[in-house]
Amino acid sequence: MKRMLLAVPLLLVSGCATPLTPQRMAPSFVQVFTGLYAEQQRLIGRDPIAPGSLHALASCGRTGRDVDGPGEDWTCSVQYVDLATASAQVFELQVKPDGCWKADGTPATQPPQVVDPVTLIASPNPLVEFDGCLDTSW
Repeated sequence: MKRMLLAVPLLLVSGCATPLTPQRMAPSFVQVFTGLYAEQQRLIGRDPIAPGSLHALASCGRTGRDVDGPGEDWTCSVQYVDLATASAQVFELQVKPDGCWKADGTPATQPPQVVDPVTLIASPNPLVEFDGCLDTSW
């Protein structure tokens, strides 16, 4: 009988865990960011960039009291290397309970439009605001 009583609290605690952790958000963010960064560079007339060649790493977390779970107080800092130059940017994220998220770039680093310097064609910047989803299944 004692074994059953001890097992019940453990099941309740493990059932409350969330897949929305910084460790799971970071790879999801990197995957979407690198694809959109490559697209952004194409829009400004650069030769194609393979997203994997950026060697991007992200560190995600919450700025509020909670450490994980859904919320509007997430940030992801991404570091990457392009043309032998290391760069870093920070994005604010809103994470929903279903694992989908929306990122906003700061206007200083991500202007609303990008312009191809040769053709002078302006296009919406794909990194101003973008979204993704992470797999919340265990």
